Amino acid sequence: MGRLAVCVCSGGIDSTVAATIASREGYELHVLHVSYGQRAELREREAVKKISAYLGAVELKFTTAEMIKELGGSALTDYSRDVPAGEEVKLDRNETPPTWVPCRNLVLLSLASAYAEAIGADSIFVGFNAEEAKSYPDNSKEFVERYNAVLEKAVASFSTPPELRAPLVDLLKPEIIKKGMEVGAPLKFTYSCYLGGEKHCGLCESCQHRRRGFREAGVEDPTEYEAFAQASL
Repeated sequence: MGRLAVCVCSGGIDSTVAATIASREGYELHVLHVSYGQRAELREREAVKKISAYLGAVELKFTTAEMIKELGGSALTDYSRDVPAGEEVKLDRNETPPTWVPCRNLVLLSLASAYAEAIGADSIFVGFNAEEAKSYPDNSKEFVERYNAVLEKAVASFSTPPELRAPLVDLLKPEIIKKGMEVGAPLKFTYSCYLGGEKHCGLCESCQHRRRGFREAGVEDPTEYEAFAQASL
């Protein structure tokens, strides 16, 4: 049997590029998508299905962590709270924004780790990166290192713990897009918008990162935005 990788995939650019890197490194892909009550769940699922098929994933699993929504605390899961958009968004803020989902990555990784141990996967690939780490602490290199230390004691004594791998952890969005082009990631299938509309809104934090990333990478943006056909931030 070859090397196996669990790829935690939201359907966005970062996790898609990370999964593509895993594929290019020769891993057998087992894609995991978690629904936690996010607004964009329907669009994310559609994107993940296309991405998994494109990358030739051996398995695609959908699971849930609905308690995250029940606990609240985020504009992504609490529909009574507004998702910041336009001028309300500060891309380089020094505190977590309203779109922070409490301990989301820790919860998702616990599911991914159980999946990885059950199938004997060598690695867990995630799209954590330096851009998101500015506002979201669970995207940082330190988080990855500490989680790997926990994994050493989290699996059965006879098991070899999988390694959490974040190949984009030092990269900003333009660099991630360039890397995606380099490895042949299916960026056209990705979905990033927090609002979950048929088209990307173009104004929420995630859409702003996406638009700026393509522009600064010098790569044509294949995305159709609701707010405008052509715009620059």
